[in-house]
Amino acid sequence: MDAGVRRVMGLISEMNVRYVVPVYQRPYSWGEEQCLQLWDDILACGRSREQTHFTGSIVTMQDGTASPQGVASLAVIDGQQRITTIALLLVALARYADAHGKERLPFSRQEILMSGYLTNPFRSGDDHYKLTLSKGDRATFRAVIDHLEDPSRPAPEGPSRILDNLALFERRLDALANVATVWEGLRRLEVVSVTMAQGRDNAQLIFESMNSTGKDLSAADLIRNFVLMKYPLDRQAQAYQTYWKPLEDVLAPLADEDAFDDFIRCFFQMAYAPERLGGADLYQVFKRYVSANAYDANDRMGFLCLRLKDFAGYYVDAVRGGLSAADDADPVARRTSFHLAGIARLGGSAARPLVLELFRSCRRRECTRVQLADMLGVLESYLLRRAVCDCEGSAQEHFLRHLVAKLAAVRSAGEKYFESYVALFLVEEGTPRRFPADDEFRRALLTRDCFGFAQAPFLLARLNARLAAGAAGAAPDAGAGAAPDDAAEDAAIACAAAGVPGSSADASALPEGWGVEHVMPVGALEDPAWAQALGPDARLAFERGVNALGNLVPSAYPYDLQDGTLAQKQGRLARDADGRSVDAPLCRDVIAAQTWGPTQIEARGRVLADVALGAWPLPHMDAATLEAFRPSRRAAQVKTVTWQDLVDSGVVQMDDVLVSVSPMYPGRATVTSTGRIMLATGETFDEPTAAYERFLGSVGAHETGLNGWTHWRLGEGGPLLDQLR
Repeated sequence: MDAGVRRVMGLISEMNVRYVVPVYQRPYSWGEEQCLQLWDDILACGRSREQTHFTGSIVTMQDGTASPQGVASLAVIDGQQRITTIALLLVALARYADAHGKERLPFSRQEILMSGYLTNPFRSGDDHYKLTLSKGDRATFRAVIDHLEDPSRPAPEGPSRILDNLALFERRLDALANVATVWEGLRRLEVVSVTMAQGRDNAQLIFESMNSTGKDLSAADLIRNFVLMKYPLDRQAQAYQTYWKPLEDVLAPLADEDAFDDFIRCFFQMAYAPERLGGADLYQVFKRYVSANAYDANDRMGFLCLRLKDFAGYYVDAVRGGLSAADDADPVARRTSFHLAGIARLGGSAARPLVLELFRSCRRRECTRVQLADMLGVLESYLLRRAVCDCEGSAQEHFLRHLVAKLAAVRSAGEKYFESYVALFLVEEGTPRRFPADDEFRRALLTRDCFGFAQAPFLLARLNARLAAGAAGAAPDAGAGAAPDDAAEDAAIACAAAGVPGSSADASALPEGWGVEHVMPVGALEDPAWAQALGPDARLAFERGVNALGNLVPSAYPYDLQDGTLAQKQGRLARDADGRSVDAPLCRDVIAAQTWGPTQIEARGRVLADVALGAWPLPHMDAATLEAFRPSRRAAQVKTVTWQDLVDSGVVQMDDVLVSVSPMYPGRATVTSTGRIMLATGETFDEPTAAYERFLGSVGAHETGLNGWTHWRLGEGGPLLDQLR
């Protein structure tokens, strides 16, 4: 590694050198604040002719080779933001000189172009450009240089930080009394130049230390750099396109620059459950995970990226609240999306690691697609009931984390996944982590302030769709304690998809512009007619009923006519904001009412509570089966049989051969003298599933994430490992 203080202009103007920003680097991201800070530093340096100005560091990596034209490529490990911004300022200076030819300036457009600041003048192709940016920035920056060299070539257009900052510098130059100051300041800028040799210096460690004092990189930036730096420079572009870009493409529909960080947190919360990651450094967690699972050996980093890509797809579905590639004609897919929408609204990020775990179990065929939809329905009911009952949030977060870990133990023990999942909810009865029973749920619905309930729009939208399903022929309110009713649920989903008045397409929200409205208004006590309807103890009746479930309706006119008469409110409920007729099922009884007071509110509340019990049911399990899942019973009866148990007991021995059961991907593994599973690649594993996942990756299988216990058998025609234990 060579390091030293250099003048910036001398560094970037070296002939037959070009600077390449690797694909793993984040795009050009400096905004106006950073550009103006550099501008002020340059002006201060230019006005003080006796000093230089230190402006950070530029770290590059060279591989010791040159192009056929004799140009050496230097990968920019740190400093791309500074180099790019200085290049944009040089372009602005060249344009200024061209437009002000009569002024006496210490620089010219021709000098800037021919002195190697922006190009290698006598080289062609990629070697012609002194700076090559990554991703979408490359074409824009090259178009800027091309247009500067030949104004007849098209000028770049469209939104871009590059064009924004170039325009910023041009405005600043036009407003400056003495532009020569900028040129002089640029010539006095100094940096610490660090040049490393590939294979000899650890670029990642240096990158991490340089980042600690600059503009912080996100976990996504650091992890991407870590992954792609594992490949030689000449393979990084291919590795990016093959492994990393597909992962970015999966997350792209979220259009959220923080999506990767949140995804990776959810993934590791699932992988390390029940450990609470909280504010853990995700980059350090990632490195720990890579090291513990040997992903940094034998070119396995690509396999890890492909695995993350699968989970990123599950994450996107969890965030967006629906399957990305669902068949509308598939009732199971519709039910899955229906419950994902509810979980997304109710559970937020805390529920996402569990959703990832459930999708993984389905991918591994530990549960069916129907069971996956049912399990998501159980989770939605759990979240909604606890929200209505105002149950403790920290206890819920604790339970969801530990549920992921318990399901992993279920997988290792080879037990029935779906039954275990349901039981793990029900055995928490009587604890702060409980699944509220029907009587608690009903009581909360009838007594709480439902108007102030954060999920009131969701609650009313789902009840509206459920009532529409009942009108369409399915019985949505099977009664207290009812088991999940697939027919009623499918009917509710179908009604929502068909555009039930008062419901959005996913039946999880009110239509855009709609809100929750009181029937008996908030100003009822001041209105003689409403006060009379409230009865002899008007104030008590008002306080009990005004925000009760039975007094709430979805309306296209929220906050309008809050203190209107019953007839006025009924007229509003029968029309949308455009005056068209609306027949929202949840409003029919209100529109048909002759009077409205405590009796009507209480009666309607009881009806809606019954509908809610059917819409978000408590799962059922027979007493004997549930008893077997009680923690005390399981401690005495259940022992997880591990791979090491099979080795220690002599059921599997050294040199035994494990055979893949897949007819598409035949393969073998061998048991070593230490009891590990060794693949044909020489890699060893201490657990069947990890070994089988890597085996599939080594043979190019698209299907990954399968359970090794059910996909390895002992010898040709022998029993499955799952049968052995």
